[in-house]
Order: sequence, then C-alpha cells, then structure tokens
Amino acid sequence: MKRSWVAAVGLVLLAACSSGTREPSPGSGAAFEVPPTSPLATYDRSRVDGYSLDYPSDWTKEKLSANCPAQVCFFAPEQDGQVPAVIAVHGQGWRARKDLQAAWDTQRQFAVAAFGGQPRMVPRTQGDTTLGGTEAKTATYTLDWGLIPATARQTMVLRDGKSGLVLREMAATDIWDGLNPVFEQVEASFTVGT
Repeated sequence: MKRSWVAAVGLVLLAACSSGTREPSPGSGAAFEVPPTSPLATYDRSRVDGYSLDYPSDWTKEKLSANCPAQVCFFAPEQDGQVPAVIAVHGQGWRARKDLQAAWDTQRQFAVAAFGGQPRMVPRTQGDTTLGGTEAKTATYTLDWGLIPATARQTMVLRDGKSGLVLREMAATDIWDGLNPVFEQVEASFTVGT
C-alpha cells in the first residue's frame, strides 16, 4: 500500500515509544524531494470536533480509513509511488485525566504497552509549547522504519479539559528540514475550541 509506512508510523507517535508492524513498499529507500509550496486551505471541524487547521491545498485529505488511522490525514503528493509526508489529527478521549501531563503520560503508557519492541524511535526534542493558544506537550523523533528514515513531531492539547487532540506531522528525514516551515504554518493556524 503506497501510504502504509506513513499511516503505520503515524499511529505510533505516542511519546518516546516504538511501534508499527507494516513495512514500506520495496524500493522505497530512495531520497525524496521537498514538495513545492502550495497555498494553504482550511480544514474546519470546530463545530463538530473542536479544532481547525490550515494544510497545503495540494495534499490529499483523507478521513479515518485503512490509510488514515486518525480523524483526518493530509498526504503530500506521491513521489515514485510513495507518500513522503503526512499531517494527521487524532482525537483522544481521556475523560478521567485532569490535566495535560496526565493525558500525555497515559498516552505514553498506552504506546509502550501496545507497540513496545517495534522499530526504534529516538527522541530529538520534547517539552512544553502551545497549540492554538492552548498549553500543549510536544516531542520530535527520528525513526528507523524499514528502508525509510523518518522524522516526526507530535503535539498534544486538551480541549474542554477532558479530551485531547494530537497533531502529528511526519516526513522522510531527508526532506524534514525543508517541510518544517510548512508544518510550523499548520501549527500556527491550529485552533482549539471547547
């Protein structure tokens, strides 16, 4: 499946853990090029799911499916039959958690239990930030995923103090730095409702 490596790794960016069982397609170790910059479009789920964000308008939007294990994924244009980058938003229900740190820790514990012992993820940075003007936790990782070295960032916020949103951005490591300004624009546009 062309998007399998992106979707599978997207599942596991759950804070300093390992994950995934799918391998990228044969021949997917080739270097990618940074996709050309395109105007941003808005994806607005503020009335239903409590968030909105801008994303590159030429990226393919897909809702929960085999390729997109999230509320929504935005896939960069394919290169040689592979998707080099993805942005995803996951809604999480941590009804029993009272604060962001507890939700972050719960997410990490789940990830270790569910995905421990799989391909290596190495934390590059982690800490506190804001997303949509709301207190957030963030972590950036490098991963060895089959033939494709990847870099990923996840940022978690609580909305309404009870449930969480996780913004995940991932790209082949050879184009991460070139795409990071796009990811930063997405983060800057993200709004969190109650």
